[in-house]
Amino acid sequence: MITSLNSVTFIGINAVLVNVEIFIANGIPGIMIVGLPDVSTKEAKDRVKAAIKNSGFEYPVKKITINLAPADLRKEGPLFDLPFAIGILVSAGLLKCALNLGDYIIAGELSLDGAIKKVNGVIALGILAKKLNKKLIIPYENINSAKFLGVNFLAFSHLKDVCAFISGTQLTGIAGENSSVYIHDIKNVSSNAASFKMIISGINNINIVKDKENYPDFSDIKGQELAKRAILTAVSGHHNILMIGPPGSGKTMLAQSIAGIQPDLSLEESIETSNIYSFSNKKINDETRLIARRPFIPVHHTVSIAGLIGGGASNPLPGDISLAHNGVLFIDEFSELSKKTLDSLRQPMEDKTINLSRSKFSIVLPCNFMLVAAMNPCPCGYYGDIKHECKCSSAEIYKFYTKLSGPILDRFDIFIEVYSANLDELIVNEKAASSSEIKNSIEKTRQIQLKRFRDNGIRFNASIKSSEIEKYFAVSSSALELAQSAIKKLNISSRGYYRILRVSRTIADLGQKDEIDADSVLEALNYRNTKLLRV
Repeated sequence: MITSLNSVTFIGINAVLVNVEIFIANGIPGIMIVGLPDVSTKEAKDRVKAAIKNSGFEYPVKKITINLAPADLRKEGPLFDLPFAIGILVSAGLLKCALNLGDYIIAGELSLDGAIKKVNGVIALGILAKKLNKKLIIPYENINSAKFLGVNFLAFSHLKDVCAFISGTQLTGIAGENSSVYIHDIKNVSSNAASFKMIISGINNINIVKDKENYPDFSDIKGQELAKRAILTAVSGHHNILMIGPPGSGKTMLAQSIAGIQPDLSLEESIETSNIYSFSNKKINDETRLIARRPFIPVHHTVSIAGLIGGGASNPLPGDISLAHNGVLFIDEFSELSKKTLDSLRQPMEDKTINLSRSKFSIVLPCNFMLVAAMNPCPCGYYGDIKHECKCSSAEIYKFYTKLSGPILDRFDIFIEVYSANLDELIVNEKAASSSEIKNSIEKTRQIQLKRFRDNGIRFNASIKSSEIEKYFAVSSSALELAQSAIKKLNISSRGYYRILRVSRTIADLGQKDEIDADSVLEALNYRNTKLLRV
C-alpha cells in the first residue's frame, strides 16, 4: 500500500510543497529515503522508529521506501519526521485513516519518546497553505507563530495525539490547562489584525523600561534641532539619511534614538519580518513569536558582503539588509566600508529586494529598509568643524570621498551635517519632546500615507515609483518652479529630483498640507545641499 502526504522544504524564505510517498513491502527490514534528502532528513529513520515504538505502536519489520518529490529538489531539515511516522503507520495498516491526508500539510520534528518538537519556517509554511487552501498539522510549540496567518491548523505535542485525530478518535485536553492539542479554525476566532494590535500594545507597555535602557530617548538629546527635524522627516517617510559630522557630535546617539520612534508594524509587515527571522541565526525572543516592532539592525563597518546582503553555499541565509526589512539598517563609519561592500548596497536600496543566484536556482529576498548612515567628514574627522582644526591635506580628503561613488550617494534622500552642541544647548533645562511624543506624530503621518497609497499597497512616500509621483503627489505651481530651478543650479540628477519630491511630500504630510508647497520643497532642498558632499 502506498500512502501519500504533503510536507514542505524551503528555498530561501519560501516554502515549497513536497509530496511524501511511503511504500511498505516484504524484504530486508529497513528504511530507504530517496529524493535528495540532506543528513538531518536521512537521520529521521532512527528518530521515527523510536518515536513509533514509544507511542504504543508496533513498528513494521518490513522494507520501507520513502520518496520525496520533486526528486531534483534538495530536502532539508527534521520537519519530515512527523509525516514519515504517520505515513509508515497508515501504510502498515496500524493506523486507520478517517480523513483525507491530501487536505493537510504536515511538519514536525520527533523526539525518541514521540514528543513533537517545534520547527523553523512555520510562517512560510502557513503562507503556502493559505495559497493552496490547505490545513496544517504542526507542533504545539509553533502555535504562536501560526495563529495570525489566517489559516486553519491543528497543533499537537505528541505523535499519539496526531494519530488519534487521524483515526477520528475524540480529542481531549484541547487548548486548556496542560493541553496537548490546539485547533485553530479561522471562522471561529476574532480578527487576527485586532488581536495582534492588542498584543503589540501589551508588549510596548511591558517592555518600555527595557527599551529606554537599550536606546536613548529623544528628550535626552540636547540641541541638534536641525538633525532631529531631519530624522523626524526621514522616519516619517522611510527615507534614507546620511549624517556627517566630527567625532563626539552625537551622530550615533541620534541614530540609536530612531529605534524608539519607528511606527508600529502592521500585521502584514510583522508576518513578513518574522518569516525572514525564522530563517536566520538571529532568534525571535518575543512571546508572540512574531516580530512586534520594526527592526533596528546596527552593522559594523567590517561586515562582509555575504553578511550584509545574504549568502551561503547551498540555501542562502538572509543578510543584515533583509533582517532590517520594514525597519532600519544603521551603518556607523559608513565611509570605512570597502568600496565593493558599499556598491553592493546600490541595487537593494533602489529595488527593495536582493536577488541571490546559485547554479541551480535563484532566490529573491525582501529588503525594504531605511538606511541610516553616519560618517566623519574627513580622515582626521574635523573637516568643517569650527572647534577643531582639520589636519588632512586636500589629496587625503579627495581620496577619502572617492570611495563614496555618485550612484551610492544619489540613493540617499537626506543629508545632514551634525556638529557638537555648544555649552548653552547642553545646560538648558527646557524639556525636549520625548520619543513617545515624536512617535505619535510619525504615526499620524504614516496613516496619511497609508490612506494615499491604499490602492497599490505602498506604505511610505519613499517607496513610490517615479512614474507614479504625478498621480499621487499634488504639487503647487510655485513649489514645482522652485524645484526645477534648483535642479538646474545644483546640477542634481533626475533620481535626485524625484527624491526631493518624495521628501517634500513627507514634510508636507508632517504639516498636514494637502499639496506640496514651496516651503516643503525648500526644506527638502536644504537636506541635499551639504557643502561637504557634491551632489
